[in-house]
Amino acid sequence: MAIVKMKKFKLFALEKDRKSLLKELQKFSYVHFVKTKEDESLKEIELNQDMTTIKEKSQKVKWMLNYFSKLFPKETKKEIDESSIKETLFVLVEQQASKYDFSNDYENLANISREIDSNKEEIANLETYRKELSKWLNIKESLDNLRAFKTAKFFLGTVAKKNFEPLKDKLRNFEHTYIEEISDESSQINIMLLTSNTEEKELKNELKTYSFTEINFNFNTSFTEEYEKTKSREEELKKANEKLKEKVEKLLKLIPKLLIQKEYLDNALMRETVVSNFKATDTVNVIEGYIPLDMEEEFRKIVNKNSNKSNYLEITEVDKDDEEVPILLKNSGITGLFASITQMYALPRYNEIDPTAILSIFYWIFFGMMVADFAYGLILFILSGLALMIGKFDENKKKFLKFFFALSFSTMIWGLLYGSAFGDLIKLPTQVLDSSKDFMSIFILSIIFGAIHLVIALGIKAYILIKNGHFMDVIYDVFLWYLTLTSLIILLLAGRFGLSEFTKNIFIASAVVGMLGIVVFGARDAKTLVGRIGGGLYSLYGITSYIGDFVSYLRLMALGLAGGFIASAINIIVKMLVSKGILGIILGVVVFTIGQSFNIFLSFLSSYVHTSRLTYVEFFSKFYEGGGKAFKKFRV
Repeated sequence: MAIVKMKKFKLFALEKDRKSLLKELQKFSYVHFVKTKEDESLKEIELNQDMTTIKEKSQKVKWMLNYFSKLFPKETKKEIDESSIKETLFVLVEQQASKYDFSNDYENLANISREIDSNKEEIANLETYRKELSKWLNIKESLDNLRAFKTAKFFLGTVAKKNFEPLKDKLRNFEHTYIEEISDESSQINIMLLTSNTEEKELKNELKTYSFTEINFNFNTSFTEEYEKTKSREEELKKANEKLKEKVEKLLKLIPKLLIQKEYLDNALMRETVVSNFKATDTVNVIEGYIPLDMEEEFRKIVNKNSNKSNYLEITEVDKDDEEVPILLKNSGITGLFASITQMYALPRYNEIDPTAILSIFYWIFFGMMVADFAYGLILFILSGLALMIGKFDENKKKFLKFFFALSFSTMIWGLLYGSAFGDLIKLPTQVLDSSKDFMSIFILSIIFGAIHLVIALGIKAYILIKNGHFMDVIYDVFLWYLTLTSLIILLLAGRFGLSEFTKNIFIASAVVGMLGIVVFGARDAKTLVGRIGGGLYSLYGITSYIGDFVSYLRLMALGLAGGFIASAINIIVKMLVSKGILGIILGVVVFTIGQSFNIFLSFLSSYVHTSRLTYVEFFSKFYEGGGKAFKKFRV
């Protein structure tokens, strides 16, 4: 991958040509608009009144699609996946959208939605009502009959559990009053009371002292009849909603048309919104932005053709240090699969390089080394490969699957080198490193990979400095560190290499020169001598971070060994179970499947996270700032 070279443009176009120009530029799509610089002689462009209408239409279309997805998620997804909207040309979108007026379909769907919601609300109320009725089903007599007494009064209500027994005791003093427990809830009792007209007033006063709450029902039939009537109404409403849903299902065929309409309205909305970046006189619009260098001629042709050359277009080189220059990365082949790793951290600035090409090599190697199991790699290869062959995915999901498909090869290669398949279950004849014995060899290999990674990171920094014309900074910020670190590493390994005293002294001198250079030039921008020395000493303190970096690369060894040991532990348990007979064999298969699946997931997740960490913390920190602004294509 590489950063696409940009050019900046400033266009003076007639107001009358703006709408048609923006349509043509949307077809072109490779335009990144920026806010036109302030100028007292220029004014803001007032947004078109049609924008409110476009927004309303867009919201209606999106509501329709969301409503379909809510009621029929699988069917809606299928319709969207099978639609050809992604391949539809801009011109065809405009043509097809103008042929379909969705307003009648919207009103129809909105009415159905309101009816369904109204029915749902009534069903919810009926369920609550039915739950209340169920508490009184023990009363078999109709309420009409119970209310028909001439010399007696009938009450229904609730009382707290703690008050029920005291209330019963109190009512024994009433000669013509009857109390009955109808049903029992967690904290209260539902009761029925029957009293004479002569005792009614005294009874009501007494009930107040026991916090009795009277309940009235507005029907005359029995509770059972009312309950069944409510249940019947609820079923009726549910059937009505099913019929309404069938009507909605028939409207799913509108989805392709609605997707076209959504694209059309989004494009129209973008054209109206982007105008807020422009400035204008009474008759001329002033438009600024960026275009890719290799599309300059095509851009010129579009602008001139649209306005019959009644414009003034100025295209200039960009300042490589300008942070406003938008970043567009050019994808190519396998390298492009690792672009998400770079972008997850940050886009590069325009004066940097896109590190994805180098990143992809090390990421591929490190990921495989951290998993290091041939069987695990083969499973990843099969699953990601089948998904790519059978599944229908958008471009981003395809890239993600291809990313893991590529990583499966690294995992299988390292599995062959470690001679590992499901841990120690299958010993492969290709084994070069034995994870249970060759600890020191794997340790040294991890450190070597780390050293190469860091050396290349500093090399990239040197390249960026040279590319931007900072030749002396290469000596100060890269060469002095190469000299210092190389000298110190060789001195640490002097005994192993059997270096002579004279050679040692040369490297000691080199280390001292390097460290003094770092102190002197590490804070060369400081305004005072004290600040320069202090900043230089702090820069030299950065040696400690390199020690931490080298230690970090031991995770290449640690994760590979950990995954292997967990797999081996699972195999030991399975072998013990298998030796216990048929039941043991069944349990062994279950333990093996679950255990190895968990270890596969854990190994891949850990490798993804820790390889990203080595990239972001150890590698990128040496040369990569990031923070570039993404190139926003003028196209939905």
